[in-house]
Amino acid sequence: MPSLEKIDLVFEHFSLPENVNQLIVDCKAVSDEICARDSQHGSIPEFVPADGRTCWNLLNSLMQQSVSKREPVFCEWGSGLGLVTLIASAIGMDATGIEIEEELIDLAREFSQNHAIPASFIDASIYPRDNPIPSLDYKDVDIFFAYPWPNEIVQLTELFDQVAVSGAIFVCYHGGRNYRVWRR
Repeated sequence: MPSLEKIDLVFEHFSLPENVNQLIVDCKAVSDEICARDSQHGSIPEFVPADGRTCWNLLNSLMQQSVSKREPVFCEWGSGLGLVTLIASAIGMDATGIEIEEELIDLAREFSQNHAIPASFIDASIYPRDNPIPSLDYKDVDIFFAYPWPNEIVQLTELFDQVAVSGAIFVCYHGGRNYRVWRR
């Protein structure tokens, strides 16, 4: 595993604005519908939604304790419905989500528009070798976020170490209130 500095983030609770609360409710309804599908009815393999309230508190805690830039550039790897990317934007980050499932990208863009929270969503692989992303240079990203499967953690941490600049942060969310935060 790459040599990264672990950040001991203190998880705090922050008030949830109504527009973000409604976004969380709407994303949960759609994610429940997607998770209920079977393979014959358009299931999306490996789709597991993040907990919106936990991510709201996690990203706010990060902004308060570890981010010095006024408007950091945020990139979510595997952004799904765009919930975490939109939360990052609502907090004040310049947020982009990268997702390979076209249906999820379309839904994320709809959520962005319907909730008037600006964010960019890119339909691509997160790996530059697979598909260079012309509209996003990883060297400009201050905060990377991922909600990986356990077998992807090492691979994503190595990708972060390869593409991120010194000082960039990687938030590896594991569900519930389980997460790890590293600085390169």
